[in-house]
Amino acid sequence: MSLRIPGLASGMDTDMMVESMMKAERLKVSRYEQSKQVSLWRQEAYNSMNKMFANFILNTKKDLGLNKTTSTGLVLGSSYNNLDYIRKAVSSNENVATVRAGKDAVNGSYSIKVDKLANGASFTSADMKDKETFEDDTKFSITTTINGKDVVKEIEIKKGESMSDVAKKISSAKVTIDDKEVDLGVTAFYDKDNGRLFMQTTATGLGTKIELKEVDEGSSKDFVEALNGVGLDANDPKRGHKTEGTDAQIEYNGIKLNYSSNNINFNGINIELKATSTDSITMKVDTNVDGIFDKITKLIDDYNELVDKAGGAIGEKRYSNYQPLSQDEKKAMHEDDVKLWTEKAKSGMLNRDENLTRILQNIRTDLYKTLDNPDGSFNHITQIGISTEKYAKGSVGGKLQIDEQKLREAIMEDPEGVMELLFKEASSLPDKPSIRTKPVQEEGVSDEEFAKDMDKYKEELEAYNKELREYEKANKKHLKENNGIFTNIYDNLIDGMKSIIDKSGTGEEADLFRNVKSNMLIDFVTTKSSISDLDKEVLEMNKRIDNLNILLARKEQSYYAKFANMEKMLAQMNSQSSWIGQQLMR
Repeated sequence: MSLRIPGLASGMDTDMMVESMMKAERLKVSRYEQSKQVSLWRQEAYNSMNKMFANFILNTKKDLGLNKTTSTGLVLGSSYNNLDYIRKAVSSNENVATVRAGKDAVNGSYSIKVDKLANGASFTSADMKDKETFEDDTKFSITTTINGKDVVKEIEIKKGESMSDVAKKISSAKVTIDDKEVDLGVTAFYDKDNGRLFMQTTATGLGTKIELKEVDEGSSKDFVEALNGVGLDANDPKRGHKTEGTDAQIEYNGIKLNYSSNNINFNGINIELKATSTDSITMKVDTNVDGIFDKITKLIDDYNELVDKAGGAIGEKRYSNYQPLSQDEKKAMHEDDVKLWTEKAKSGMLNRDENLTRILQNIRTDLYKTLDNPDGSFNHITQIGISTEKYAKGSVGGKLQIDEQKLREAIMEDPEGVMELLFKEASSLPDKPSIRTKPVQEEGVSDEEFAKDMDKYKEELEAYNKELREYEKANKKHLKENNGIFTNIYDNLIDGMKSIIDKSGTGEEADLFRNVKSNMLIDFVTTKSSISDLDKEVLEMNKRIDNLNILLARKEQSYYAKFANMEKMLAQMNSQSSWIGQQLMR
């Protein structure tokens, strides 16, 4: 960096003069920087709107039971046919059994008597205090059942290990079944105070068992015999000990029914048996009117909030006179004034936005579509007491309102029909067109033959693309006519989100969007190379700003060069004047 000492000859502040001249030159850069900032704000507003749409879809589907999240965070869809809150089941004695209506439950009242609970095979050893630490290496085997098949696991104990070590080895034991390693399914613990080893199968039912056997003569045989055990079938103590589980048994209409587990499904009712009973208990199944009503009401509230926010963004006033502030302008203003100015400058970023307007228009149109070929009693949203609010000046329009009595009556009449009207997901049309794979020139195939094959492939590809476009158009129409109302709303939002992603990108929410629909970003990645329209705008403006800054640096340098030249000429003139003056004084 060169050191400048301006104005030595002229006495002028050339730095200030150059700075003043450059201010006008820098206006172009400032305008581009303002445009760039506005584009970034628009991108931020778009991404915020898309995030709201995504969360609306995911959260409402989760609330409704239409989405389930796995332990790994994967979001899986579920049909309205599988919802388990449509019916509500009540037990007359929850100390004996708790009940929950499954998706196949039928309204009615049922009486059962619990005679037996299911138990796993269990084992309690004799007092092992005097054999708590092993003096020799020892082995024994455990035979149990997994999926109805006997499996044998050999347990090895090393000299110096304890009974507590034995319990740990049993509980953590693995066996290989069909080339897969699985748990043995036996838990054990050692009670030091009483000196007893306890074992229990994790599975229950008559087929479960624990059988302990010696592996060889000596310490193995001694250990198995020492275990002895309570409640064991010890017909042949030298070979080992065996205990088995028992089935649960209930009585319905005088018929005894056996189950291997205490969690059973009876006529679509999920029952958890907790205790035996001397008297019958009653289970009543009825339509869960309040539960369904509450979920639909919350969905409508969330939908109206989304319409409010999206409509508010479209109608928000744009203060075009308030442009983004430069760093110098911010320094010259009070912090509160900067904040107020920036709020005005950022307002109305999505004012009259075509994407948002189209999304809301499509949703409003689909709200009043008639459901084709319903299985239930309803094919129009007004039949279940849901309609749009009357237009009021200043409102965004399209918000929904509920006739509570009519909705409750519809739920009581046909709850499955209500859910079908709102959430049915139609199957796509069959016979989607297909195309053969692109030919590869194999050895022995001439160039002429391969060229003919390629020409044929191109013709087929063109025909396929045309047929595919026609299929997709027909399939979209078919789905709209056969999907439920909110299924179409979700689809409209997803289509709108794709168009917004093309416009502004994904921001930091790519994973969120993939949770909404796993292939949502495929077109954005393949056709736009993950670069949105606004990304391109910002990149282009960055290039222009960089080029202008280079030109400005050159311009500034030229100004300084001119002033330096002037200073040089003035210095020479002053020197000549001084010499002439000296000559005249002689």
